[in-house]
Amino acid sequence: MRLGVWLLIWLLLLPLLAQAQESPAPPGSSEPPVTMVLKDSEPPVTITAQQMRYDQRTGRLEFFGQVRLIRGDELIEGDRAIWHDPSGSAEIAGNVRMLTPDFSAEAKRATVNMDLRLAKIYDGRAFFPQRHFYVQGALLERRGSDTVYVQEGKFTSCDGEETSWNLEAENLLINQGGMATASGVVFNTRYLPILYLPYFTVPIKNERQTGFLLPSLASSSRDGVMTALPFFWAINEDYDLTVTPVWRSKRGLALTLEARYNLNAGQGIWLVTYLRDHKNNYFTYNSFGQPRRQVKDIYWIRGQNNWQAGGWDLSLDVDLVSDPLTLYAFRNDLDGFRYTQALFSQYFGRTVSEELDPLRLSTFFAQKKTDDTLFRGTLTYVNNLYSQGNVNTVQNLPSLYFGLVSRPLTVPGAVHTEMDRPRLNLDLRYDYFTRRYNEHSAITETGHRFFASPSLFWHHDFFGVFGLKTEGGLTFSAYAPNGRRPGPGGLEQKANSENSVTGEFSVELSSTLSRIYEGGFGQAEATLHQVTPFVAFEFVEAPNQEDLPYWDLNDRKLRRRTLRYGFRNNLLTKHPIKNPQGQITGYEYRSLLRLGLYASYEFASNLEWAEKTWARYFTVGYFDRGVGPYELELETSFNPYVSLRLLSSLDGRSGNFIRHDLNLTFNDLRGDYLSLIYDYESPTIQQGPNRGQHTNQIRGDFHLELSGGWSTTVSSRFDFQSQKGLETYVNLHYSAQCYGLALVYADSDDDRRIALVVDLLGLGSFGTPGTSLSSRAEN
Repeated sequence: MRLGVWLLIWLLLLPLLAQAQESPAPPGSSEPPVTMVLKDSEPPVTITAQQMRYDQRTGRLEFFGQVRLIRGDELIEGDRAIWHDPSGSAEIAGNVRMLTPDFSAEAKRATVNMDLRLAKIYDGRAFFPQRHFYVQGALLERRGSDTVYVQEGKFTSCDGEETSWNLEAENLLINQGGMATASGVVFNTRYLPILYLPYFTVPIKNERQTGFLLPSLASSSRDGVMTALPFFWAINEDYDLTVTPVWRSKRGLALTLEARYNLNAGQGIWLVTYLRDHKNNYFTYNSFGQPRRQVKDIYWIRGQNNWQAGGWDLSLDVDLVSDPLTLYAFRNDLDGFRYTQALFSQYFGRTVSEELDPLRLSTFFAQKKTDDTLFRGTLTYVNNLYSQGNVNTVQNLPSLYFGLVSRPLTVPGAVHTEMDRPRLNLDLRYDYFTRRYNEHSAITETGHRFFASPSLFWHHDFFGVFGLKTEGGLTFSAYAPNGRRPGPGGLEQKANSENSVTGEFSVELSSTLSRIYEGGFGQAEATLHQVTPFVAFEFVEAPNQEDLPYWDLNDRKLRRRTLRYGFRNNLLTKHPIKNPQGQITGYEYRSLLRLGLYASYEFASNLEWAEKTWARYFTVGYFDRGVGPYELELETSFNPYVSLRLLSSLDGRSGNFIRHDLNLTFNDLRGDYLSLIYDYESPTIQQGPNRGQHTNQIRGDFHLELSGGWSTTVSSRFDFQSQKGLETYVNLHYSAQCYGLALVYADSDDDRRIALVVDLLGLGSFGTPGTSLSSRAEN
């Protein structure tokens, strides 16, 4: 009986024993690894493992121990794998790692089709290095080469297991060529969830992507609660559009459209802002007797464009504003002045007029240059915000200019080097002007103006000691005005055709004394000291121009007999450039000190001209003969940590200062800096539309890098004349690996705001409009 039971058990164990004999050797076996080509594609799919087994019942290849599945630049590793030859797919389990050019992933198990670039990763975590973010979830499904779907997943840009923040989503779809979209989103901090969103989009590459940008939130004493939610539309590779609604609880909803294009022929940016204002704001035109005007429909149209066509450089700048209060009131917002100013400066190197300037210029510009000729045409429209209907505002439509630039001449019988040959310049200019004097009538002034200005320039060195520069020319002016124009005392008078001829001549004699010293500041190898004294005389002969039209500053010239003298002092240091091995590969020269002292004396008297009404437009400060201003120009940087720039002028007749322009900067290698800017201008000698204004202000900017990722920035501007602060800005900033925080306080004369700005690296930033840590202009 017992024998029969043992036989039965033995028969049942035989298949298991046979299977055990076919099992692979345990890890660490001395058998050589197996390498084979699974699929002969381009590139082929290959695999290496410690052992391989073929299952005849299922037709599957099974691999065990340090499995590596490779196709081109993609690699999958694991402890074991099963290959399905008919479908070209593999099942991998145990310490799974996937490496692709776009991302890397770790999981417990995965199913992949490397030929089709499909994969299902279970209980995995993926890292996308292009934007430095992580995704993990119960299921990560790769759908092609650039799309990943995540079920019950998390998104973050923080390194480590305990992240400072993450987005938890029921469903997350990542398109590496576009956006990451998520549904059922909860925004979590390390300690608690703070926000739920039914739907959310995240840009996941550096290029322009369609989708909502992060919202902005602020509280302002002038505008109330402010919120903004920009939407960015990447129309195609050459065009995009950003729509930014900004809600101000005290003023209403403003809408800004920002359109940009970038073509082979040129690029441009256009912005249009409109607000139906709920707040009562008033201003008054400069015209006498005008009532206050209430501002309701606020708009600002601005744009800048550059093109090239047929050797021509073309540009179009537009700046149209509804009223003089808009740009100042909304200067710090996403639809405000400073964002526009920074955007245009970044892309075009130029920007719009200052925020308080009531004259907004729109200009079309065309220019073509050759080696010695220049042709330029401009159309300029002036939008005068303090003049109803642009009354009494000169419009220059068009202006045409042709210049023959520095054409060398040959004097018979003389021997010249290329440097000291006399040179001819010829300037030809035509302008058409129009100006309205009454908004309700046809009384206008129009006119044509033509200038022809030939001139000669010659520079010659005598015995290598003295340098002589001479320049002289004539200007022929012809006017053909129409209508009526202002006369003495502001009375209108009929325009008459007039012509004039003015002449100019200048000569300068200088000498340069120099010496080279060994060594110098900042481990310099040598120091060059140069002193250049000079004396110059300027002669301008201008007839009585009282009867000429006055359209711009070119229509008036003063008689000049000016003697100018002074010296320029320079210190230059020579520093060797060394490679990492300490070998000298070249030299660089640094300006250590530039100092200039200048004085002048005027022999001509223009007192009779100064008594005329229109003399208020002159940009000169002295009308009688006598001593001119004493001027100081100083620029120094003795080391990389301190720099100073000073321009100063002293009235030689009254002994009073006319102007100070001081810029002093201290900085170190950590990034700390202190900058002081002092601006002073006396009203006593100012002439022109802004005469009588007195500027006496100082501005300080201080930045300090604190420990532990903290830093602070403080900026303030103070007016000595009114004895009050004009602007104060304080920013306390903390920067971590995957986020930044900033507490911002801004105070101006009519507004005060405080806000917390949050920057989530990988998502962007949100906080106060216009003061966020990252710029929307970089999208």
